[in-house]
Amino acid sequence: MLVCCAAGAACSLPGSGAGTVVIYVNAPFASSPWVGRIGQQGAQLAADEINNRTGVTVGGRSYHIKIRTADHKGSTDQALANIRRAAAEKAVAVIDDGSTVMVTAGAAEKAGLPLLVYYDGTTGIVDPAVRPNVFRLAPSNQALAERLGAYLAGKGLRLALVRDDSPYGADGAAQLRQALAAAGTTPVADVTVPGGLPDYRDQVARAVAAQPNAVVIWALAPVVTGVLQSLRELGSTLPVYTAPTGEDPSVRTALASRPDWVQGLTFASLRITDAAGLARWVQFRLGYETRYGEDRLALGEAIRRPVVQPPDWQMLSYDMVYLVKAALEKAGTTDPGRGKLAAALNEVQTQGANGIPVGWTASNHEGTPKDQVYFAVILNLNFRPVQDDPLSKAQPQIEQD
Repeated sequence: MLVCCAAGAACSLPGSGAGTVVIYVNAPFASSPWVGRIGQQGAQLAADEINNRTGVTVGGRSYHIKIRTADHKGSTDQALANIRRAAAEKAVAVIDDGSTVMVTAGAAEKAGLPLLVYYDGTTGIVDPAVRPNVFRLAPSNQALAERLGAYLAGKGLRLALVRDDSPYGADGAAQLRQALAAAGTTPVADVTVPGGLPDYRDQVARAVAAQPNAVVIWALAPVVTGVLQSLRELGSTLPVYTAPTGEDPSVRTALASRPDWVQGLTFASLRITDAAGLARWVQFRLGYETRYGEDRLALGEAIRRPVVQPPDWQMLSYDMVYLVKAALEKAGTTDPGRGKLAAALNEVQTQGANGIPVGWTASNHEGTPKDQVYFAVILNLNFRPVQDDPLSKAQPQIEQD
């Protein structure tokens, strides 16, 4: 039986000669269950694989990886408390959804803790000069917007832009405006909506009044759901495009009684894999579904066939654990306080779960360039790559039922 030190620090395990290193997953488990779950599941799967194989070897000693979870509940105060707890327990890294990093990065840096962002694309949170301990594998809003803006401008669409009042929504909308301007166009309507409203019909009506022929929503998943529902309740059949939050299963499950309302929803997201890496990703998916089972969407009685959410975003936290392993072994220490772990992350790489090498450099803490962004469209509650964009068309179709 594995017995960890009371503080959770790296320590010897009686009778095994091995120790334990702790990695925290800090995420909004209660308020955004899918976002929290993809961080925890990918990290735990990688830790299990490493522990069942060679473990982590540092200074001639072997260590197991323990994943701890901390729910920040969407609160920056709670997130800061979680980071301080991770530091007190001598965790070696924090895998973070990213939504609270602007507040927590300083405290983490003082403790030598790397913050590894697996979801939030807000542009300003990653800056090696200002926050050298913050690394990201999730595509940035800038990368997403540059791809989406060029794609939409190429269609010649009159766009209504709807964004929420979160930092994520504000930044994504700003990045998209810049991308559209570079392509020679601007939105015909630009509407900000507050999160948490019972419906968004008034705001949607303003957007539709500008006579667009498509709507772009850059917002957190509950707002994507609410805006899309209000748009359809008003009788609009305009095509809708979103950031990665449109993929969140909560959008489809909330609107499962009206699958026609979700039909055609197109989102920009992290490319799952390419043909060359498909075998590697299938191996990752098999390992994931062997441990966790298929992620079947709870669509209620209206939909009698299964719809399976593939483990795509779980790849990022999975890869992060392998990068932390490589950094620990390169740094030769399990003590994050010395700053060697964060420095080592600038110099290591691993083969990603989708077959693509991943890692960072001292000058670039972004791990996903814009050529790894693709567009997918929801059809019959599954999603598939769009066929009118070359990078997306090259993405293999992933089985979902």
